[in-house]
Amino acid sequence: MAKIDLVRRPSLISPRHLLHYIFFTEAQVEQASKILNTIMKKDGVVKDSDWEIFKISSRGLYVKVMRKLRDVGLVEKRMGEFRLAEDFSKAMTKLADYWSQIVKSFGEGDRSIKF
Repeated sequence: MAKIDLVRRPSLISPRHLLHYIFFTEAQVEQASKILNTIMKKDGVVKDSDWEIFKISSRGLYVKVMRKLRDVGLVEKRMGEFRLAEDFSKAMTKLADYWSQIVKSFGEGDRSIKF
């Protein structure tokens, strides 16, 4: 699974701020922003054969960023088309629910929990 920088009080002033928690460099954030904005401008669908419209500086940067967007569930490729996906929010909800269960079990006296 891709690593995401989680903080106690995230600053989510705009959708672009979300990308700073997923990517490590400004170039990666810029590339991710271009990919997501392009998909949205194209009514949510871009053919995978049109991948070069996403590219900012290099194919390597594009590949790395697109792989992470897909790994974390922000973008999916279905039937040869890139689309926005909800997998990210579903995964984050699952993680949050799981952690809540651990805290609740611990609060109820369960000391068998091991990490």
